[in-house]
Amino acid sequence: MSGEASALDFFVSPFIEPENVNNSQLLFLTAVYSLILFQSSGLIAEGSELLLLVPAVAGLVGSIVLPILGAVPDGVMTLFSGLGDNAQDEVGLGMGVLAGSTVMLLTFPWFIAIVTGRVPIKNGEPDYTDKKSPPGGLFDSGISFKGDVSTNAKVMIATTLIYLVIQVPASYFEYKEAPTASAEADLLAEVQAEKPIALIGMVLSTLAFCGYLFQCYWAANTDKVLQAVIKGINAREITLGGALEFSRQKADPQGGLDEPLANSGEIPDKMMSMLEKVAAPFFNRYDKDKSKSLSETEFRFLLQDLGESDDYAELATEKFKTFDTDNSGSLEFKEFVRCLYAYMTDDEKRGKVKDKMESDKKLGKMKTMPAYGVKNEENDEEEEEVPEDISKLPKDQQQKRIIFRALWMMILGTLIVLFVSDPFVDVLNVWGKRFGIPGFYVSFVVAPFASNASELLSAYVYAAKKTKAAMTTSLSTLIGAACMNNTFVLAIFFGLMYFKGLAWRFTAETISIVVVQWVIGAMAILLKSHNMFHGILILTCYPLCLAIVYVLENFLGLD
Repeated sequence: MSGEASALDFFVSPFIEPENVNNSQLLFLTAVYSLILFQSSGLIAEGSELLLLVPAVAGLVGSIVLPILGAVPDGVMTLFSGLGDNAQDEVGLGMGVLAGSTVMLLTFPWFIAIVTGRVPIKNGEPDYTDKKSPPGGLFDSGISFKGDVSTNAKVMIATTLIYLVIQVPASYFEYKEAPTASAEADLLAEVQAEKPIALIGMVLSTLAFCGYLFQCYWAANTDKVLQAVIKGINAREITLGGALEFSRQKADPQGGLDEPLANSGEIPDKMMSMLEKVAAPFFNRYDKDKSKSLSETEFRFLLQDLGESDDYAELATEKFKTFDTDNSGSLEFKEFVRCLYAYMTDDEKRGKVKDKMESDKKLGKMKTMPAYGVKNEENDEEEEEVPEDISKLPKDQQQKRIIFRALWMMILGTLIVLFVSDPFVDVLNVWGKRFGIPGFYVSFVVAPFASNASELLSAYVYAAKKTKAAMTTSLSTLIGAACMNNTFVLAIFFGLMYFKGLAWRFTAETISIVVVQWVIGAMAILLKSHNMFHGILILTCYPLCLAIVYVLENFLGLD
C-alpha cells in the first residue's frame, strides 16, 4: 500500500488498521479498546443510576433504561460483526459476544456474589443476622434470595426458546439437503431457506423484548405501591387486615388461591414473595423481645389484630401449636407467614377481617397495633445519595443538574460504544486469524469483560451488603441481562441474517448457550439458597460452555 493511500485511509478512519501491526501493537490496541469500552459502559451505568434521584422517572430507570442501555455495548458489537464484506465469517464474532456475555454474566458475577455475600448456614439456611462470623467452608456458608429470582429465572428459560425458532429449521435443512460440489451454492441455498425464518425470529425477539420491558415496568410499579403500603404499615396507617387484602389482590387477582393451607402445603412463589415483603414489618412489631420469633403471648397480639378475641386462652394456645410446626415453642418468620396465608385462604376468617376493616373505616379510625417493635433493617431500601457537588443546591436546581449530568453521561457513553465497537471487532477478528482460532472463542473470552463492567461491579456492591434483599437484586440483575441478550441482542442477530443474507451456522454455540442458561436457571428455581459448592458449580459453567462448543464442533461435526 502506498504512502498516499495510507494517508487517505487515516482521514477516512482515525483508527489504526489492525492487520498492519505486529502482535505487541495488536495487544496494545486490544487493551486500549477494552479500557475505552469498559469506561464507556461505566458512564452509561452511572448516568442511568443518577436518574434514580429524579422521582418522575425513577420507576422507569430500573425497569426500562438500565436493561436497554446495559445491552447496548453487546448489541452494537454484534451488529458491527455482521456489517463487513465478509459478514458470514466475521459474524461468528457477534455470536461469541452474545454467548460470552450471556454465560459470563450468569457465572462469574454469580460466583463473586456468593463469595462476597455469603454468611454462615444454620439449620439449613443462611443466617443474615450473623454477618461478622467467619463464613465457613463449601457447605456451611452461602446466600439466600427471594422468590423474585426464581420468577426471573423462569422468564430467562422461556426466552431461550427463541433460539429454537431458527435452530430447528436450520438443523432440518442441514440434514435434509445433500451438499453439492460448490460451498457457495450450498450457502446461498441455506440463506434463501432461512431468510423468512430469520424475519419471523426477528419479530418474535422484538415482541419478547417489548414484553419483557412491560413486565419489568409492571413489576417496578407494583414495587412502588408495595413500598407505599410498607411505609403506611410503619406509620401505623394500615392495619394487618388491610395489608393482607392488598397482598391477596396483588398476588392473586383472579382468586385462584382460595383453598385453605394444609400444614404440609406449599405457598405459591408469587404469594410467598408478596407476603414476605408485607409481613416483615408486622413480624418485627409483634416481636417485642427482638428474638426473631414470636412467643405465645406475642402471638395473641396477632390474633387480636386479625379480629380474634383474646378471651379464650385455650383456643389461642391451640392455634399457636398449629402454626408452630417445628415445635420450638415460638413462631419463626416462615411459620408466621404460613399463619397469615392460612387466614387469607379461610373465607370465614377473611370475612371477619374485612368486616372489621369496614367498621373501622366508617368510624373513621384505624385498628391500633402494638406500639412496640423495631425497624426491619433487611427490608429497608437504601436511599440514593445526591452527588456532593449538587447536594447543596436548591431542590429544583438539583433535579435539573442531575438530569443534565445523567443525560450527557449516557449519551457520551453510548456514542463512544458506537464509535469503538467496530474497530474492536476488527481487532478480535485479526487475533483469530493470526492464531487460527475461530472468532467465536476470541470474542467469547475478551468482549464480555469489556462490555459488562457495570454488571460485574453491581454484583459485588450488592453482595457486599449481605442481606437477602440485596442478594435478590444482584442475582435478578444478572438474570435480567441474560433475558436482554435472549431478546434484544438476538433480534439484532436475526436482523443481520435477514438483511445481510447470512446463514445460521451456530448449532454448537446455540446448544451451549441454552444448556448453560437452563442449568443455572434450574438451580435458581429449585434451590432457595446457594452455598459455596453451588457457586463453584456455577463458575465451572463458564469454561464448560467453551468445552461444549469445542467438542460438538470438532468431535461431532456440528457447525
